[in-house]
Amino acid sequence: MPSITLYASENHRFEAESFATFSTALAGLAREILKAKENNIHISYVTAEIGYGTPIYFEARLRQEIFRTASLMEEFTHQVDLLIKEKTGVSARIRCFSFDASNIYGKN
Repeated sequence: MPSITLYASENHRFEAESFATFSTALAGLAREILKAKENNIHISYVTAEIGYGTPIYFEARLRQEIFRTASLMEEFTHQVDLLIKEKTGVSARIRCFSFDASNIYGKN
């Protein structure tokens, strides 16, 4: 973790090269701000039919850590907002969900 998914409408989707650049920048934010280990960062991109709401929706799921305070998470969401606006010109809906390690089960 973090597991990050970016949902975008067909009209706002990234081309492959743009998404690679975006992913690199986003992984950098996760390492720098969230202190995520590089091999734990997972970024997915989904082109979706958005029925209602903003054309881009960002969701991050991450392990709850003592150092991931409310102010740190506000800084992360702020930086993600700036990155998405820079790359797309859109104000995305951004959500982060944090889970206690005892509630996370996974493999690989």
